[in-house]
Amino acid sequence: MIWRKLTNLQMPTRTIMTDLENKRKALEVQANEVKSNISLEMDDLKKIAKERGNQILIAGGIVAGSYLIYSLFSGGSESKKEGKNESSFLGSAIKSYLLAVALSMAKDKLVDYLKNLEEESVSKEQ
Repeated sequence: MIWRKLTNLQMPTRTIMTDLENKRKALEVQANEVKSNISLEMDDLKKIAKERGNQILIAGGIVAGSYLIYSLFSGGSESKKEGKNESSFLGSAIKSYLLAVALSMAKDKLVDYLKNLEEESVSKEQ
C-alpha cells in the first residue's frame, strides 16, 4: 500500500519534468530563431551602411576635387590675385568647364543617393 502511494507521487513529477524539458526545448528553438533573425538584420544594416558610406565618400571626394581644381586654376592665394587683375581667356574657360563637370558629377551622385533613400523608405513602409 505504501508502495502504491509512492509510485502515484512519482508519476506526476515525471510528467512535470517532461513538460518542463519540452518547454525548455521549445524556448531554445525559439531563441535560436531570434538569434538568426537578428544576425540577418545586422548583415542587412551593415550592407546598407557600407553602401551609404561609399556614396557619401564619393560625393565628398567629388566636392573636394572640385574645390581643389578650382583653387589650382584660380591662381592661388588672394595676395597673388591683387597684383594680377586680368586672367587669360583660356584659363577662365578651362576653369569654368572643369567646375561645371565636377559639380554636375556631384549633383548626379547626390540625386542617386536621394533616390536610393526614397526607394528604401518606400519599401520599408510597405
